[in-house]
Amino acid sequence: MQRRIAAAVAGGVLLLALGGFVVVHALTGRGTPALVAAASKPSTCADAYRLLKLRPSEVTAANPVCLKESLKLSGELVGSIAEAYSVSADSVAPASMCAKPRRWDAFPQGLLAFVVNGKGYRLRIAPPGASEHQPVTLTNPAGFVELASISDPSIDWNQATGFVDLNSDGITGLINIDLRRDVAGARPVHITGQWACGAPLPLPTFDATAPCADFYALNRLQDADVTRMKAVGCNGESLTFTEDVSGVVGHAVTDSIARHPGFQGDNYCGSVNGQYTATFKFSIGDESFLLDLGAESYGGIGPGQYDAASSGSSIGVVLSLGIADPAHQGQFVPDEKILWMGQSGSFTIAPDVKSGTVDAELRALISGSSVHVKGSWRCAA
Repeated sequence: MQRRIAAAVAGGVLLLALGGFVVVHALTGRGTPALVAAASKPSTCADAYRLLKLRPSEVTAANPVCLKESLKLSGELVGSIAEAYSVSADSVAPASMCAKPRRWDAFPQGLLAFVVNGKGYRLRIAPPGASEHQPVTLTNPAGFVELASISDPSIDWNQATGFVDLNSDGITGLINIDLRRDVAGARPVHITGQWACGAPLPLPTFDATAPCADFYALNRLQDADVTRMKAVGCNGESLTFTEDVSGVVGHAVTDSIARHPGFQGDNYCGSVNGQYTATFKFSIGDESFLLDLGAESYGGIGPGQYDAASSGSSIGVVLSLGIADPAHQGQFVPDEKILWMGQSGSFTIAPDVKSGTVDAELRALISGSSVHVKGSWRCAA
């Protein structure tokens, strides 16, 4: 009796084991190799270095461009990827990883080397278009997402469908695509998960509760200049930016050096020769901006409402992207390609002629980019 019970238990265990095999086999259609793949750990850069036989000097160069990934492959290729390194287009040597594009620069091309089931592959992600520091979903990946075998370059998957998400940094995102070879009857490779072809640089640390601290840190201003700006230049604001520049500005700098009024004027608050200019330097995220409010009249400018659009010699409302130059006391250096001019709306100057309000729609000169700014401003105590 005991022998029959033991035999029944053993048979049940064997049946469960076989049942587990059948389930995996049914799901994958690839039998025992799929069992090994399902149980294997996600591939790493070290796996790629070893399989692709990188020299010690190449491994040393590849480590800084080894990137965290979270990708799963199914279909013709089955596996998962935890790391990949930035690779050259025509060899296994490491290459520079993607750098975060500046606003309106073209998105970079990413080439990632990794291992799946004991073979090396190169994934190309080269999004079209230019960055506006906004998330983007690309629903036609044909032509800019490809997968190729490194050991046999004649094998590639270049027919892509699905979508690729780009985060606002332009070098990370999500992917959900099918890639097909130009071979009759070939199964597609399905790739899903998070990808990265570069590593965004961390923002400098600063005390988020300290007025203007993000602006000082991001532009790496000298201690003496920070001390001066804290004493006389950092003023409270209540400005909200929406559309293609998004954020709330609670403080901005109107400094006391190298002052000049007018278009892209810096460090000015007041009027001279019938021209009024108020300027504000501030940071949103990892970018710095200069906001100009300007009006001109031969009869002089006083309290009142003025057009946001430029007219004649009045500049209206202008927003420029740029940097505060730490080598020149934090003077603002605008990027001449990237500025938004007032199209509609207005700004007001209060009776103290050092504060007011603004509600303006701005449009970029060389693209369709738009920015709306609204709130109250102050350029001096």
